Amino acid sequence: MMRRMKRLVLFAALAGCSNSDLEDRVAKLEATNKKYAEALDALQRSYDAQKQQAQQQQEDREAKKAAPDAVFAVDVSDDLKGGQIEGPAAAGITIVEAWDFA
Repeated sequence: MMRRMKRLVLFAALAGCSNSDLEDRVAKLEATNKKYAEALDALQRSYDAQKQQAQQQQEDREAKKAAPDAVFAVDVSDDLKGGQIEGPAAAGITIVEAWDFA
């Protein structure tokens, strides 16, 4: 019974509108929908580009990180010549200390 009532109300509403009114309203809705779809597409492209750029930056940062087992060579020959060392000059390990007085 409820379905019949809904159909009857819908039919009455449609009967009150002329075909050209409905076509005009549908055309207006389609034009509005197209305008918003274009804007959403532009926003999606911008978002995708930003997301790709952020991902690339993250990959670049990851690539620049040193491995936990990395060994670095440090030239200390000038420090040896200047006498700016502690301990034996032939030590197997060199610990480099650095600081800034700023």
